[in-house]
Amino acid sequence: MKDKINVIIDARMVNENLHGIARYTYELIKNNDGKINYYLLVNDIELSKKIFKDIKNVDFIKMRSKFLSLGEQVELPRIINNFKGNVIFHSPSFVASPFIKKKMIMTIHDLNHIRFPQFYSPFHKYYYKFIVKNCANKSKKLLTVSQFAKNELLEWLECSHDKVIVTYNGIDESFKKENNEKKLSDIRKKYKLPREFILYIGNQKPHKNVVTLVKALSLIEDKNIPLIINGKLSEECEKAAKELKIEDRIRSIGFVDDVDLPAIYSLAKVFVFPSLYEGFGLPPLEAMACGCPVIVSNAASLPEVVKDGAIVFETLDEKDLSEKINSVINETIDLDVLVKKGLEVTKSYLWNDCSDKILEVYKSI
Repeated sequence: MKDKINVIIDARMVNENLHGIARYTYELIKNNDGKINYYLLVNDIELSKKIFKDIKNVDFIKMRSKFLSLGEQVELPRIINNFKGNVIFHSPSFVASPFIKKKMIMTIHDLNHIRFPQFYSPFHKYYYKFIVKNCANKSKKLLTVSQFAKNELLEWLECSHDKVIVTYNGIDESFKKENNEKKLSDIRKKYKLPREFILYIGNQKPHKNVVTLVKALSLIEDKNIPLIINGKLSEECEKAAKELKIEDRIRSIGFVDDVDLPAIYSLAKVFVFPSLYEGFGLPPLEAMACGCPVIVSNAASLPEVVKDGAIVFETLDEKDLSEKINSVINETIDLDVLVKKGLEVTKSYLWNDCSDKILEVYKSI
C-alpha cells in the first residue's frame, strides 16, 4: 500500500448495526475508492473483515481497549506514534488522546455533551471538557457535519474559521420509495402496522424531545391515528401519555431491521423528528428520500439540513406541532409538492461527496 496517503482511523464503534458515527465511519471508508491507505483500529479483526469486505486499501490493527475507555488513552498513542512513516490519525468521533504525536484530524458531529451536561455521567463531562477540547485544539483540521455544528465549534474552541470544515453526511442509496405492494404488505404484517400512522424513529434521550410529540398527539383532530415508535417509550413519555390518557394511542414496534426502514417510511402518513439538538440528523432525510412527508423542529441544524423539503414547527410548542400534523393528515397542504421538494433536497447528500471532500482535507495537511 504505497504512494497513497496513510490514514489510521478509529473504527472500533463499527459493528453490524450501522448507526450514527458507526455509519459515518463505515461510509467514509467504503467510499475511499482506493485513494487512501486506511489502517482501521478495531477490537475484533475477524468481524471487521466481514464488515469491510471488498473495500480497497484497508488493513486492520487490533486494539485491546474498548471504545471510550481509560485504557485507550495509553494504547491509542502507543499504536499511532509507533507507526513507521507518514500517517494521519483520523478520529471520526470525539475519541482521541492528547498524547498522540502524529498529525491528527477529528470529526466532531455536535457538542451535545457540552450543551446538555445534565444528561451525561461525570466521566463523559470530564472527557469532553478536557480530553476532547485538548485534542481538538491539537488537531490540524476539524471536520463537522453542518454549518450549525461549525458555528458551535468556533464558539467553543475560539479557533480560526478555516480550521473547521463542513462535510455534510450522505444518505444510503437503499433509502428510496418502496412501491412493491407485496413488500409493503409483508412489512405491515411483520410490525403489525395500522393503515395510517404517525412515525418516530430514533432514540429517546431527553434532547430528542419526544415528549413534545406525545403531547401533540393528544391535540390532533383524528384520534384514531396512532403514534408508532421504535424502541421502548421513555419514562418521561410514559408519564406524559398516562396523564393525557393516550397510552393506547402510542405503540412501540421494538427493534427495526435497517433493511425494513425504507418500507416503514414509505407506509407512514407523516414522520416527525422533534429533536432539540442535532449536529446533522439523518432520519428526516431518510424519510424524505422514501417519499414520506416530514415535520422537524426549528432547532439546531435541522432547518439547515432539510431546507424546504420538510415542514418546520416551533421546537417546544406542542400546539404548533399538532397543527402541522393536522395539515398533513387532513391534506390541507399540497403533499405532492412537499414530497417532491423533499426528494430534491436528498439528492444533494451523497457519501461520495463527503468522502471526496475529506480526501482533500487529508491532502492539505
